[in-house]
Amino acid sequence: MVTMDWSETPAGPEGYPTPRQTLHPYGIRWWTESEQDDADPEFHTHTRLYADRRRWNRGCLDWLLRAVADEALVEVFVADTELRRIHHPYDGGADVILATPAERDHVRDRYTDWLSSHPAGL
Repeated sequence: MVTMDWSETPAGPEGYPTPRQTLHPYGIRWWTESEQDDADPEFHTHTRLYADRRRWNRGCLDWLLRAVADEALVEVFVADTELRRIHHPYDGGADVILATPAERDHVRDRYTDWLSSHPAGL
């Protein structure tokens, strides 16, 4: 599981109030992505990703999905340990990235009711 926060400085504090630390207390800082392309330092941002590993059990992430659906927490993803399968929920839906086209097609065919009505499936 991966959650994130951001700030205007590399070390923090959080730039946008979020319950991330409360909802994901065991997340260890995994990566910091700094955006410093703008010449004005006021527009520099530092996004920090926090990760932890946990055994999958039915319902084990219901609380996290509820926080995402309620927009209390954004920029969350759940992945396998090799990052080959990623589930990125957001309010109103989710993106799913799978390891192979065959796996993608299988999931698409199994969960057709979950797909968007947009002609491209987006």
